[in-house]
This record gives sequence, C-alpha cells and structure tokens, in this order.
Amino acid sequence: MTRVRDFKSSALGVHAAPQLQVDWQAQSFFENRVWQFLIFLPRWLRTEGGREVIFSARDVDLLQDLLERDFGGYTWGPPLRGVGKRDAQVETNIHRQVVVLASRWRGTMRYFRALRRELEEGTGGKQILILREELVIV
Repeated sequence: MTRVRDFKSSALGVHAAPQLQVDWQAQSFFENRVWQFLIFLPRWLRTEGGREVIFSARDVDLLQDLLERDFGGYTWGPPLRGVGKRDAQVETNIHRQVVVLASRWRGTMRYFRALRRELEEGTGGKQILILREELVIV
C-alpha cells in the first residue's frame, strides 16, 4: 500500500445531505434504529526503514471536518496495529478506528461506498475496511 495522493473531501460533497444525520429526537421504535459505521483508517505502514505515511495528518483533519459536517460528529479511537499478508509479503499497518452514527437512509450507504472509494484511491489501498451494524438507541 503506497500513498497516492491527498484525501479529497470534495469527492463526498455530492453525497452529503441532512438525512445522513441521526434524528436524536425521534420517539418511535423504527426511528430509533441507526447504523454505526466503523472505519479502519490506515495511517502508517511499518517498514524495515521505519514507517511510511499512508493517510497524513492533513488528510485526518479533512476527514474529521467532513464527518463533523455531514454527521454532526464521530468518535476517534486509539491506534491499532494490524498484521496481514498483502500479495506474498507480510506487512504491519497502524490504523485509527473511527466510529460514526448515521441514519438508516438509502443515501447513507452511497455515502460510505463513495468514502471507501476515495480512501482507496488516495491511499493506494485495496482493503479499506468500513463495517456497518444496526443499533437501537434506547
């Protein structure tokens, strides 16, 4: 995985809409169901010579601004170490875990698919993980 270019938050603009955000005032059972997205954001690739930047500090700032604008906030987790094979090589990555709560709106999935594409194109990665699960707010 080799960094290709800066993160382009503008690529998500076409997918941004107020419906992405959770309606925290909803009272019915159906409306209290939300999606939680877990993004594993690769920050560095560990190499024999040290570490190689995959997603820069500037990219992180742009992503944080984007998630705050489009979803009203996010949770930023601690660094995680991941080890796995890519082609015939074993590599070690340092990831950040980002959690976003979003509405169960059809445009939400389009947004996160576009986010994944943008992250893959910018980082040169083929395995950017974005997981989704349904939550019920009680």
